[in-house]
Parts: sequence; C-alpha cells; structure tokens
Amino acid sequence: MSFAPFTVGIPVYNEEDLIEQNTVRLLDYLKSLQTPFEVIIGSNGSTDRTVELGGKLARRFPNARFFHVPERGVGQVFRRFVCEARYDVLISLDMDLSIDMRFVPQALDLMENHDIVIGSKKMGSQKRSPVRMAASALFINCARWLLNLDYVDYSIAAKAFRRPLLERYEYLISSGTAYVIDMIYYISRDGGRVIQIPVDCEDHRQSKFNLIHEGFYKFYHLGRLWWQRDAVPRSPYAGHHLR
Repeated sequence: MSFAPFTVGIPVYNEEDLIEQNTVRLLDYLKSLQTPFEVIIGSNGSTDRTVELGGKLARRFPNARFFHVPERGVGQVFRRFVCEARYDVLISLDMDLSIDMRFVPQALDLMENHDIVIGSKKMGSQKRSPVRMAASALFINCARWLLNLDYVDYSIAAKAFRRPLLERYEYLISSGTAYVIDMIYYISRDGGRVIQIPVDCEDHRQSKFNLIHEGFYKFYHLGRLWWQRDAVPRSPYAGHHLR
C-alpha cells in the first residue's frame, strides 16, 4: 500500500535517555513504509543533554530535524511543527514510543478521507497508572457532557492532522496541551471529518507533566472552551474545501 508523504512531529522535554535509540528505532520503522517522510523533534525547555543529542541526530539523518524552544509549553512546539512541516499530513507522537507505531500507517490510510485521526487508548489497550487513567476518563466524560464530543482521547500523542487545515486554525494553538481538544472541537464543528481508532499503549514512566497542575489547567481550559465556544466564528473552510 502506498501512502502520501507525511511529517512526524515529536515534542520532547529532558529525554536524553531515550532520544537517540528511539529516534533510530522510529526512523527504521518509518522507512519500511516506503513513502517520503520527515521527523521533526522539538524540545520545549529541555535542560539536560536533549538539545545536544537532538542536534547530533539532525546532522546524522537527512530526514530528521531538530529545534529547541527555551520555554516550557508543548503548544509552542506544535505551532512550529505546523509552520515547518514539509508535508500536508502531520502526525504527533511521543518520544517514548509508548503507543504502538502501527498507528502511523493506519492513520495515513485514513487521512485519504479524513482531516483528523485520533488514536484512542481507551478504545484499544492501555497499561498506565490507575491515577492517569481515572483522570483521563473524568476529562473525557466532562468533554462529552459540556461539548457533546464523543471522542475518547485528547492526549497529544497518536494524532494525525491535515496540516493545511491546522493553518486555518493556528490562532487556537495555545502554549499548553489544550490545542488538541480545541482543534478536535472546532474542526469537527465546522464540518471537518474526524475519526478515532484504537491504539495500544504501554506507559509505565512517570509523567513529564506536573499532574496536579496539568489537571487544573485542562479542566479550567475545558470550562473556558465551553463558555466561549460560540465566540469563535465558524470557519468557511471545512475540511473537504482544502483538498
């Protein structure tokens, strides 16, 4: 099966232990798909050797690029992905590769007829801490109740977007992680075609986020999104208009 060219964007924070081996592992897997691709790694506020190692990887592999943003904020990195990606399909992954990489070809196949592909851990299998799973379930239920959204994963990893559509909504990308639910909500509201598929996830690492702070942030943003949802005008550029 042949796929359209694609960009993989990976935000990283202090990943000196993983960045080399997992980048090589990912590149080897993506090469097996036999279609043009690039991997962009974006550091947001890393203070360890991530920046040094990321630069070496970019010099070593022609289809890998690296940049560093001094401040924390994964949304800032995602905005750079949108601006710098060479290809019209942008796939977001985590550096720990905790989600099965088979999401990539599955998403590429679906992106022929969709604007966003959501990889859902809840629909698949997940080996994560009970606290993180419970917090995610609570957020998903609140999003369903407040926004009438039936999707069941709003994490930053295992998401595929049609980049020209992201450019239309780039003003919605804040510095934190809330851009994911914002994009899903407004693009689906305006006629974009969104689909979710099961993914397998095995993640036993401690989160890179302060979970208490991240929880307050995400629920606060969800309430604000509900309150201000009609303040954002409907876009005349529904997904199928950008093809």
